[in-house]
Amino acid sequence: MILFFTFSISAQFKSDLKLKENKGSLSANSHSSYDNNREHARFFPVQLKPRKTVTTYVGAGYSFVIFTAHEMNTGYPVFDTRSGDFLSEINLYVGFAIAKALTLEFEPSILFTRNNREIQINLNQPKYVGIDTFNYDFPSALSMIAFPLAINARFFPFFATKGFGRLFFVGAGGGVIWIREEYDNNYTNTPTQNYYGYNSYFITESTSQWAPLLRLMTGFTGTGGQFGFGGEIRYNFVPLKKSDEAFITRIAPNFNSVDISLRFYFSL
Repeated sequence: MILFFTFSISAQFKSDLKLKENKGSLSANSHSSYDNNREHARFFPVQLKPRKTVTTYVGAGYSFVIFTAHEMNTGYPVFDTRSGDFLSEINLYVGFAIAKALTLEFEPSILFTRNNREIQINLNQPKYVGIDTFNYDFPSALSMIAFPLAINARFFPFFATKGFGRLFFVGAGGGVIWIREEYDNNYTNTPTQNYYGYNSYFITESTSQWAPLLRLMTGFTGTGGQFGFGGEIRYNFVPLKKSDEAFITRIAPNFNSVDISLRFYFSL
């Protein structure tokens, strides 16, 4: 700003000299107009506004999801050793760097799993089928799909430093999540084994619900170039609506999880 002000004063003096050298060709009105403009510039110097730059990026990620509620982790472990299946979550996102130290992004994800784990559900209310009632359920072919939709904010507290520390961030996000489960439910009155046969009832059922989503996160991301990568750990808070249905998401206290994520992005 000092250089600019000095340059402005120097230029102004040069203009004064040129005008004095050619004052014979200027009219009285021109002199008056010039003097007014000079006085205005003296009290109201021109200032250049800093240019605001918004960087847009898109990307994808993969998350390992570890449920913290016992019921959820029992039915949906991060890795099923018997089937070799992962509890997988694929993340897509588009973001905007609205400042050097702050980004906002929209992140839709899909979480899915399917397994044949043997679990037992003790029914809060008996299952009525005609004249029969059942108190236990031994589901098979467990499948779940969920669609989290969230807006995340990331803050880089050390963005002005040199070295790896400038890539570190802390953040938070919020949104909603839709969760659906489908089981092959086998209702019985035998609590100690998965009993298929007399006095049992087999049926394929499903349930779904919307739930709020809040999250905290930390990690590192990118280098500011055209292509970048990063990793983060985040904790999701998802309360669940309970009911008498024979599904894990209806008996578990929450859908909370620790996510370990790998991210890749491209600047636009």
